Amino acid sequence: MRRASTALCLATTCLVTIWGCGAGDPTPSAGESSSSGSEASPSEASPSEASASEASASEASASEASGSEASASEASASEASTGDPSGSSTVADDTSASTDTSTGPAPVCPPPPAELQRWLVGDDADADTMPGGGIVMMGGGPDVDGAFEWWSGRLGGGDVVVLRTSGADGYNDYLLNDIGGADSVETLLVDTVALADDPYVTCRIAEAEGVFMAGGDQAQYMTLWKDHGVAEALMEASSRGAVIGGTSAGLAVLGGFVFAAYNDTVYSDEALEDPYNQYMTMDTGMLALPALVDVITDSHFAERDRMGRLVGFLARIVQDGWADEVLGIGVDEATALVVDEQGSAGVIGEGSVYVLRSAGPPAVCVAGEPLTYTGLELVRLDEGNTIALPGGATDVVGTPLGADVGVLEPADPY
Repeated sequence: MRRASTALCLATTCLVTIWGCGAGDPTPSAGESSSSGSEASPSEASPSEASASEASASEASASEASGSEASASEASASEASTGDPSGSSTVADDTSASTDTSTGPAPVCPPPPAELQRWLVGDDADADTMPGGGIVMMGGGPDVDGAFEWWSGRLGGGDVVVLRTSGADGYNDYLLNDIGGADSVETLLVDTVALADDPYVTCRIAEAEGVFMAGGDQAQYMTLWKDHGVAEALMEASSRGAVIGGTSAGLAVLGGFVFAAYNDTVYSDEALEDPYNQYMTMDTGMLALPALVDVITDSHFAERDRMGRLVGFLARIVQDGWADEVLGIGVDEATALVVDEQGSAGVIGEGSVYVLRSAGPPAVCVAGEPLTYTGLELVRLDEGNTIALPGGATDVVGTPLGADVGVLEPADPY
């Protein structure tokens, strides 16, 4: 359940740059921008963050439920997602810009650059508090209120930063007022390398008690943020105990390994037919979160039949020598895996979380040939189940899964 976000330009509640206060997103949801996003479909635009302006994303699709992950309108994007109450990148012009008149301690961070689009609700001053740490891994689609309530209890009343490369302020009112527990929520639209390295942007991220990456386009996140100030600031925030999270494309970039979608999305049958096909653009992660070392994540999982491609991801990571053992974690829509500071993880939401464990090197994993990779172990976690990360220990009994000459066995692993 989401509400349309309407930001009022009040001096103490909305501080913006030249673009002024966002007028709010016209769509009624809060979680994943689909403007240029990776794996969102138009059907998710209303409960999440998809917007008409994000129809150019490479992995977004209008018909992924039927097995197609890219629609004509989204064919040019990489892995668009949905799930944000904002859903639109439209913001007010600079005539609505306001000046901070609040009193208090001097600001911790330098002034924001004029080209940065940002939306702030709550107290602009840095909250002096101690967060509890953790990770929120959302699978896209409707945002999971229960997971955000878990996160709010770990913020210590601190400040939240929402990161995105498209969309607007859809999370602000939702996280500050509907979920609660935060001193402020600021959305930063970081859509250039220059902004990713900007001192204001990196300072706000590093000083936050919670940082959430909205849905969108993971290719852009990897291209613009990896090896730049945003990624470094995220790790600094995490080391301070900040809660780090993401949904859809934001989930895709949390692991130590990433399907980067640099060349559009990849479907399960394509990954199994040729694990080195042109769409299998794998990369090492932009973050090094201890609980997700040697982990690769995937979203919209059962809804878009992504088990086959997750098998392909694991095969490539091992075959290419990036890791001897790797876990693949696929999260359904309207579902989250929440991980505490000790690595103990639990499921919250309507769907399931699938944890796939590698089984040594694949028998056949070469360019131009079908994948053969057998002996993997699949664990399906539902609400109430737990798992320890990064090792993957759990009381839930696993089942065998694999691929034989490009055919998934069992054919229906869900």
